[in-house]
Amino acid sequence: MKYFLTFLLVISGALELLAQDPWEKESELEDVEIEIVKDREIVLPKASRNFEKVPPTTFGETSDELEYFFNTINFPLPLLDIRMRPLRIQGAALEKTYGNYVRGGLGNYSTTYLEGYFNSKRNRDYSYGAHVNWFNQDRGPVRDKDSGSGVFELDLFGKYFTPKVTFSGEAGIDRQQVKFYGVPEPVEDTEKQVYQSFYLKGSMENTSPQDQIQYDLGARFNFLTDDYDARETELEVNLDAEAAITDEIGFYVSGDLALIGRKGMNFDNNSRSLFRVKPQIGFEYEGFRIRAGVNAVHENDTISGFNKFHLYPDVRAAYTFNDKVDLYAGVSGDIQKNTLRTISGENAFIAPDQPIYHSNMTISFFGGITGKLTPELGFEAGINFANYKNLYFFLNDTTNQEMFNVLYDEGNTGVINLHGSLGYTRTDEWSVHVRGDYWGYGTSDIGEAWHRPNYKLTASAFYNLFEKVRLNAEAFTTGGIKSYDFTENQTVNLKAAFDLNFMAEYIFSDQVSAFVQFNNIFSKEYELLYRYPVRGFQFMIGASYSF
Repeated sequence: MKYFLTFLLVISGALELLAQDPWEKESELEDVEIEIVKDREIVLPKASRNFEKVPPTTFGETSDELEYFFNTINFPLPLLDIRMRPLRIQGAALEKTYGNYVRGGLGNYSTTYLEGYFNSKRNRDYSYGAHVNWFNQDRGPVRDKDSGSGVFELDLFGKYFTPKVTFSGEAGIDRQQVKFYGVPEPVEDTEKQVYQSFYLKGSMENTSPQDQIQYDLGARFNFLTDDYDARETELEVNLDAEAAITDEIGFYVSGDLALIGRKGMNFDNNSRSLFRVKPQIGFEYEGFRIRAGVNAVHENDTISGFNKFHLYPDVRAAYTFNDKVDLYAGVSGDIQKNTLRTISGENAFIAPDQPIYHSNMTISFFGGITGKLTPELGFEAGINFANYKNLYFFLNDTTNQEMFNVLYDEGNTGVINLHGSLGYTRTDEWSVHVRGDYWGYGTSDIGEAWHRPNYKLTASAFYNLFEKVRLNAEAFTTGGIKSYDFTENQTVNLKAAFDLNFMAEYIFSDQVSAFVQFNNIFSKEYELLYRYPVRGFQFMIGASYSF
């Protein structure tokens, strides 16, 4: 410390000298040299260390136990009667339905019309109903009452549902009256024809569409009489069934048995039978939907070449070209069942005791295309070529030209049909549909395809205006029909037919509406059967009521 203090004094003195003004007079002190020598070692004594541990601090022992005191408090509660009710979701109310519907009207040609539907209300176990239709026109296009006609129909139907099977039943009567007004010269008393028929039908089918096996087994009995002592009975049993083998493969079978008996003024106990069965396998392969099988038929008609067994191919295929277009094609054959009931329904003016035979479609090739251009606009077009034996035609009788004979081409009759349709539907507002057909015939044993048209074009339209006015329109034209005039001994080409119909209905409420209907607006008295012009302009007004 001594030397250190001495060093500080020296330094402070030197600094003071430096601080003096150099311009002052020089000091009289001479320069000296100071040497500081450090030659002393500082030695400190060793400190003593205590290595003993500090003893822990001790506390008095205390108890960790806590004592709790509970005071019991008793107070009475009144009894609670709690009634729990489950929350119910209120479902949408069912719309009120009207199971009964009647409609009637009056028009020119002394027309009276009455139709009614009567049905049961909603029920899980059964449904039943009735349909009645009366349409009578006392006057016609030729000599007023000499060409009158009328139809009466009554049908009863019902269904009974069980968890496994649904049973159905129907019964009905039908009466149709016409007069033979197609005579060359007026007669004093025109003959009439009245067909009366009765049918009884029953069927059973599985109730659930998810069942592995779907089936429909039914039977029908028909009985027909006319004013010329004709009697025809028909008992038919039919079966349609299908079973899913895998998700892509299914087995299908359909068949029917028909026993037909008929008598007339000049013959008794003419009986025929027809039995057929169609087994098929259906499968899907790379976009194709195919059903392939055979059609085995046995019949005992008495016309030449019949009373034998027939085996036809039955193959149908469809291919989805894209999400808008489907293509289809196939080949098949069959026996076309003909009875007095079916033929008189096509031409009510046939002569008594006409021969009735089945027609043999030996082969048929068909194909076409279906699709939708837009969700509302759909189309279909196709072609069908078939060969028939014993195809029937109508030709006026040589003596009573107001009646028609049924002629059969016992050779080969080639028939080609080109068809196409276009339809546009926009919800329930309006719709338009158009269809066209062309037929070409190549006969063997008869000169022409008598009373069969070469073309037909139909169109229909519907418009719903503000749910208050419904408008319907229909139009059709057909032509190429030929007949033969035995008085002039020449072929007759019937003029093309054109018919336009229109109906407007006004909806007063859900129950009441009124309508006006116009038929054959252009009053074209065309002929679809030679010597039988249709009625001209017709109108009818009426109303309907639901309850």
